[in-house]
Amino acid sequence: MPNRIFVIQDRCTGCTACSKVCPVTCIDMVGRPAEDKAKGVKWPKLAVIEEEKCIFCGACVDTCNTLGDKAKKADVFHAIVMEKETVVSTGPALDPTAYKGVWCYAEVRHGQLQPTIYELLHVGRELAGTLNEELSAVLIGHNVAAFAQDIIEHGADKVYVFDDPLFANFLDEAYTAALTELIKQEKPNKLLMPASTIGRSFGSRVAIAANTGITADATELSIDPKTRMLNATRPSFGGNLMATILCEKHRPEMATVRPMSFPRASKQPGRQGKVLNVKFDPSKWNLRAKFVEFVPEKSEIQDIASAEIIVSGGYGLGKAENFKMIEDIAKLLGGAVGASRKVVDAGWIPYRHQVGLTGRTVRPKLYIAAGISGAIQHLAGMSSNSSSRSTKRAMSR
Repeated sequence: MPNRIFVIQDRCTGCTACSKVCPVTCIDMVGRPAEDKAKGVKWPKLAVIEEEKCIFCGACVDTCNTLGDKAKKADVFHAIVMEKETVVSTGPALDPTAYKGVWCYAEVRHGQLQPTIYELLHVGRELAGTLNEELSAVLIGHNVAAFAQDIIEHGADKVYVFDDPLFANFLDEAYTAALTELIKQEKPNKLLMPASTIGRSFGSRVAIAANTGITADATELSIDPKTRMLNATRPSFGGNLMATILCEKHRPEMATVRPMSFPRASKQPGRQGKVLNVKFDPSKWNLRAKFVEFVPEKSEIQDIASAEIIVSGGYGLGKAENFKMIEDIAKLLGGAVGASRKVVDAGWIPYRHQVGLTGRTVRPKLYIAAGISGAIQHLAGMSSNSSSRSTKRAMSR
């Protein structure tokens, strides 16, 4: 039976509480039909749910039921009925005890280890500590073995290394085949990847090939102490809803993690760990794509994701031309230019400058905001800043 949701008309008071909590605005209040009035229903309005837009989150049901419990009236509230399809697994039952360890993917781009691994190792260590399991990293590239010790000194207990000319340049198929093969051999419990261009590109491929699920762009991660499952939280519906996603029936539980969402792991010089050079046979992989050429973007614009100083502008600047003041201040301070969602939507500045849940998460030492109201979605994009190392000033006109 497919998902279904409907309103019991006689019990609905038209109070609008359900429409206010709906994250996708699929509930409208309409005038009651004549037959309801003929039956003596005194409430003038009635909730109507647009089922095609409904995501079946249950927020409206919970709200209506809570009002009913408080009202203690038998004939009103408890007016929304939701029936969800039950999916019956046809495969073998999952044995969670067969999967051990938290893994982090260490991204290498153009021969350079990307700093996202240090953030993954920080949160990965917290998850591994809760689970009492090992923390490992996976390196894929060419001439990358030298990075293994640095990763160990930042918290990894073990580093799996694929070091071969085949991986000198990123290709979805080759990287996916390597990581998937290793997953099937070693059976990790959790796998974290950066929500970077590369991580997003082949993370979903790995999830499909390994027959598991993946949460994209997670900003919060934790372990449920009772179930030992990964709670991966990410912004949804334009940042209006924070959704916590579970992967109950498959392993490893995977997530791509938004850069700058977590602090970097601290370095412990001389820390010891295991480095495992992985053997593989690419002749078994059906590789169809080949690397042709990398053409770098020609731009003098500083990336806000790595900037230590950011000067952001919002709609309070009045007009697009006034953004030059923001650019001038940023240039004077040697910083990057940021922006609120409203000015990006208005076309004043490209999306790559947007700070917030629906834009980029940043971690500068100094953040100056001019003409920005401070909406929660914008603040969340800079909430990962250390209060002892950052300054935030809001100015409006």
